[in-house]
Amino acid sequence: MLSIKNLQLAYGSNVLLKNASVQLYKGQIVGITGQNGTGKTSLFKLILGKLQPEAGDYSLTNNSLIAYVEQEIHGQDELLVDYVLSVHPLIIEDHSDLPEYYQLRPRAEKLLMNLGFELDELYLPLKQFSGGWQMRVNLAKALFLPSDLLLLDEPTNHLDIETVMWLEDWLKQYRGLALIISHDREFLDNVTTHTLALSGKDLTLYTGNYTTFEKTRTQQIMEQQQMQAKTKAKLDHLQSFVDRFSAGTRAKQAQSRAKMIEKLQVAAIMPKDVEFNIRFLEPQYNVDKLLSIHEADIGYIDKPLINQVKLDIFQDSKIGLLGKNGVGKSTFIKALIDKSTLLNGHVDVNSKIKIGYFAQNTVDALDSNDTPLSYLSRQHKDKKEQELRSFLGGYGFMGDKVKEQVATFSGGEKARLTIAGIILDRPNILFLDEPTNHLDMQMREELANSIQDFNGAVIIVSHDKFLLQSIVDEFYLINNNELKPFSGDLDDYHEFLLAKDTTEPSTKSTKTATVKAVSVNKNPLKIKSDMLKTEEHIARTNKKIAEFEQQISALSSSNNTPEKLVADYEMAKIKLAEFETKWLELQLLLDS
Repeated sequence: MLSIKNLQLAYGSNVLLKNASVQLYKGQIVGITGQNGTGKTSLFKLILGKLQPEAGDYSLTNNSLIAYVEQEIHGQDELLVDYVLSVHPLIIEDHSDLPEYYQLRPRAEKLLMNLGFELDELYLPLKQFSGGWQMRVNLAKALFLPSDLLLLDEPTNHLDIETVMWLEDWLKQYRGLALIISHDREFLDNVTTHTLALSGKDLTLYTGNYTTFEKTRTQQIMEQQQMQAKTKAKLDHLQSFVDRFSAGTRAKQAQSRAKMIEKLQVAAIMPKDVEFNIRFLEPQYNVDKLLSIHEADIGYIDKPLINQVKLDIFQDSKIGLLGKNGVGKSTFIKALIDKSTLLNGHVDVNSKIKIGYFAQNTVDALDSNDTPLSYLSRQHKDKKEQELRSFLGGYGFMGDKVKEQVATFSGGEKARLTIAGIILDRPNILFLDEPTNHLDMQMREELANSIQDFNGAVIIVSHDKFLLQSIVDEFYLINNNELKPFSGDLDDYHEFLLAKDTTEPSTKSTKTATVKAVSVNKNPLKIKSDMLKTEEHIARTNKKIAEFEQQISALSSSNNTPEKLVADYEMAKIKLAEFETKWLELQLLLDS
């Protein structure tokens, strides 16, 4: 499919690859990993013909269709669904004589709705949507093309966790060759079959997902050299968290946490281009209850979102907020911080505490003329320069870097500087709203590690499942205008979303939900979409039933079949009957 032989690739005077070779095939989902500047994006440019090799050969199977996510929108006046349709060969070549031609529009509509768009938005022009939503349309366009090769560069950056979960399911069904650059390790773990490592100006292909790659690479490193004392101490420290949480009362959260810590243990040994040393400072005042909210209605005058909220946040609270895009997660955080979105009710904040807040647009608020040193000096006039330099070194700003202007920084460097400023304020409670959008994998892991040591509360919204599972002790779900505890883990939340898709409409707003609820009964495209989703549930449930039957059969000879296994088996059969009934109801509705 894709063959690279003795390739030499350079960007300017910087040689990225030298005598590199690899062979990739259809059906592989390949995660591309490597430290910053090793040539991951340049490899994509090579494949797309935007960069030429210095030497060597690379080739693709003849007539291969390549799909990738464009960074710009061409045709702002085009309607969403028409923009997505325009990429398909049957549309381009006007094959209206083929029956497949007439199946494309409902498929495009379903794809856009799976990416978070409402049915009544599909025929609006692109210019009415923000940049983040336009990037979702470009992603839809790439997924809609019947490609042989799919290139995805940070595909989860503009998505919420619900859409990330859907994209994972989509990629598992993809039959071409997919190459994915991502700093979201849980996403890579869930979808990739192989890992292509760019290191030492070479390409090395590993079988397995990112965690398997890390374990393999770590074993190679440990065979070459003994583990250093500093690394050993870090592993011992991380193990203490496994021991502490394995005895906790939240069994499912403890299991998820243990898995994440295991990944952090392996990651700690991997070589790094920059060693970060993030450590939260002890808050100035330690208090038990930090804030409470009760009898609260949250949202906007013309758009109330969450009703009658009641929640107490304590010094050791580590809370993850779940809920589809637009239900009010960020709005809830704003109500707690400054009451700007509090319509009714009360928010009581302990007067002694400090609040740290990292919002999605926080990095944009940095002064481009600032330097890391001037930025922190202005906020902390009591700190000496050497003290600030030492502190900044833990965030990758060393030597002359502390005096470089923010204007020259990457998004990741700006995010690191912002996080440094927040931590230096010694907050009691940390509000994080999509903090990882600009952070590389190493920084995400370091942040997850350091938050476990944080002697304060955390309220987080994130699409990064690794970060959530590493630090969150309790989830709260915003659904149907209510904030309630969610007792399961993220796997349970995935199942909740799949079941919810077939039973109730989206709630982007009260008005939209009403319109969509009516359209379910009248729109044949929506009915067909729901039927397809129900068929997916039926297939999944049949697979589970077959697995249960295989386990029960294997244990039957010992007369020791666990009661829970039998109960899960019976529950799966009940769910299958429900899904089959749902499908028949939809079929009758379609025929009526």
